[in-house]
Parts: sequence; structure tokens; C-alpha cells
Amino acid sequence: MEEIKNYQRQELFDKYHSCDNPFIICTVKVDVTEIVKFCQVKRNFYATFSYIITKTINEIEEFKYRYKDGKIYYCDVINTGFTEKRNNEIGYFTVPFVDNIDDYLKNYSDIHKKFLESNNLIEGGLNEAWVSCVPWFSFDSLIPPFKKDVTIPQFIWDKYENLDGKYYLNLMIMTHHGFTDGYHVGKFIELLNYYINNIC
Repeated sequence: MEEIKNYQRQELFDKYHSCDNPFIICTVKVDVTEIVKFCQVKRNFYATFSYIITKTINEIEEFKYRYKDGKIYYCDVINTGFTEKRNNEIGYFTVPFVDNIDDYLKNYSDIHKKFLESNNLIEGGLNEAWVSCVPWFSFDSLIPPFKKDVTIPQFIWDKYENLDGKYYLNLMIMTHHGFTDGYHVGKFIELLNYYINNIC
């Protein structure tokens, strides 16, 4: 992680960060049919979709900037910060990103097992994206709790549904407007769809 002393969007960042809510928050419908097929043979949907999200983020520069204590940083590699219920409480764990789905899923399995066996509340660093899911119901839109100084992007999705033979879910995307514009969110969605449809 490297501090950026002359951030090219500094004026724009300051403008948006002065707002009560400086985030872009949107929900988009995503066709995850290929992931559902991929996961039918002993694969974890939560981990697999998170891998694709994290892979996509790592290819878009604007999703890799962070802010803390008045300074802006650039992260070379973004890892995945998972949220999961454990012993009736919410817990967190981080899976380092590797650009190989089999290695990533193996790391997820190992770290997840340790997470379930532990009572520690593990806090991640700035160099991650937060993912979560609510597989119990569907939503049209969602706004998560947030602190304006925490500029880590968040991604939350709902229960996927079968519509005419294809599977869809709703994905909430939250990212700081000082770092990203609608163009960058659109680029993320386009690339995400590409990796979903080329998962094998």
C-alpha cells in the first residue's frame, strides 16, 4: 500500500467527501447462471462469486484507492473481506487474493474453517473489499450501514432466483464517489459479467 501525495482527483475527492453521504450506492441485477452451474460440483457460491468480484476490482484502478486519517493510499492488491454469522454473532475474516480460482477457493476453505473454530474478531486492512450476502430473501435495493471515512467498497447480494431457466441475483455496489464515477461502476459491471460468463 502506497501513500499518494498528489492524487489527481483530490479536488473532486474533497468535494464529495464533504457530503454527508459521499458514496455511490446502486443495485444491479446480475445473471449468475454460469456460477450456479460451476458450483453444482462441490463448489461454494459465496466464495466463488466473491473471487470474481475481487478479480474484477483488481483490474480497475479506481476501486483500489483508500482514504484514512487525511491521506489517500493506493493498494496494489485488493483482498476479500468476508462477513459471516458465527455463534449467533457477526464475524469477519480475510482471504488473500490470488488470480487462480482453485487456489483461492482452497485458501477460502482453510481460512473459513479456522474462522468457525475461533472466537476472535478479526479486523482486516484497507487493502480489501467487503463482501456479504443475504441468501434468505430478495431485495430491489439496499443501503448498508457506513461511516464516511471508511472508503472500502462494499458488495452485498441477495438470494439468487431461477427466471425462465436462468439464475439472477441483485448485487448492491457501494463505492466512494471521490474515487469512482458512474463510468467506473459501469466498467466494473461489464467486466464482472465477462468473468462470470468465462469462469471455466
